[in-house]
Amino acid sequence: MAVEVKLSSLGVSITEGTIVRWLKKEGERVEKGEILAEVETEKVNFEIVAPESGVLLKIFYGEKTIAKADATVALIGAEGEDISGYLEKAREAEAAIKKRAIPLAKRERIVTGEVKAFPAAKILAKQHGIDIAEVVGTGPGGQITKEDVEKYIAQKQLRPEERIPELEEVLPLVGIRKTIADAMSLSVRTAAHVTTVAEVDMSQLVELRAEIGPKWKEEGINLTYVPFVIRAAVKGIEHFPVINSQIVNNTLVIKKYINFGVVVAIKEGLITPVIRRVENKGLKQISKELEEISIRARDRKLSLEDLRGGTITLSNPGVFGAVLATPIIYQPQNAILWMGRIAKMPVVRDEAIVIRSMMYLCLSYDHRAIDGSIAAQFLQHIRRQLEDPRQLLDG
Repeated sequence: MAVEVKLSSLGVSITEGTIVRWLKKEGERVEKGEILAEVETEKVNFEIVAPESGVLLKIFYGEKTIAKADATVALIGAEGEDISGYLEKAREAEAAIKKRAIPLAKRERIVTGEVKAFPAAKILAKQHGIDIAEVVGTGPGGQITKEDVEKYIAQKQLRPEERIPELEEVLPLVGIRKTIADAMSLSVRTAAHVTTVAEVDMSQLVELRAEIGPKWKEEGINLTYVPFVIRAAVKGIEHFPVINSQIVNNTLVIKKYINFGVVVAIKEGLITPVIRRVENKGLKQISKELEEISIRARDRKLSLEDLRGGTITLSNPGVFGAVLATPIIYQPQNAILWMGRIAKMPVVRDEAIVIRSMMYLCLSYDHRAIDGSIAAQFLQHIRRQLEDPRQLLDG
């Protein structure tokens, strides 16, 4: 009897995975425990292994397709085994799902007799003969806005001559890329985003790093500017604890511990592993853990535990030359720090123009929880420490 190969349970926060690559083909012999396929999820990658020995009779999900958690992705059985009964049941189940697959807005209209849309959106849809139930709403509670209808109209009116299909590459929005898109859209819809910027003179820190960096290198530590910013932020949170908070069920939860998420760029996009309990760690320990977790992120060897529990996040696109930005908060956190590039610039000091190594430090925060005055003071506290960096050294 054929054995089902499942996309194993992926954890509470992960509901689907993308089949990246099949290592075996239909009709090939497989052994129990042998790797069959590679799967990418929004957070980690893993491998599907054969639950039993036999022949790979059928693959239900091809490469670059999405399967839900616990879905049957393949069948293993004896060579020549009749699986027509199983395939027929699968086809019937798929047909039933398609029959029930009515767009959310249409289901709502069927049940309630109305679509959630602003009056201006309804009027515009009627003027253009559009079934408003086909429009995806981005307003509060999924309500359809006038802008949603305008976007829908623009997409419908796109003329074939405005496209050159043979010169376009269409990539599926799956895996990490889809997760980033969904998470950023959710954050913008949820939080009252505000960004405050501070200008930081990094000259003394540049000199300090040049001084101690080679010594630390001998100890196996690659010293960057990021650990200094993390340490300065930790000290800032001691004075302004609301920065390290979350909004949960209409309550403001201020965290007494600090788990710093650090954005790491990988081939597929961005991923944010977490350095835990940094309030109890010195600069050297933070540097070691930062380098170790960044390497594992780029090698795609992170575990789910590495990605959970962040209370605040730091992003450093300055290494790519970025100057200024308004970063989007990682939900359910209330703040994200952003480091720009460090560059020599002319500035005024004691009524004279001098050359200093300057950097913009940005803080995006949820204005529902954090006032602008608090955000500004927090950034200035970080600035003062970075401009006198020896106070951040261990001991």
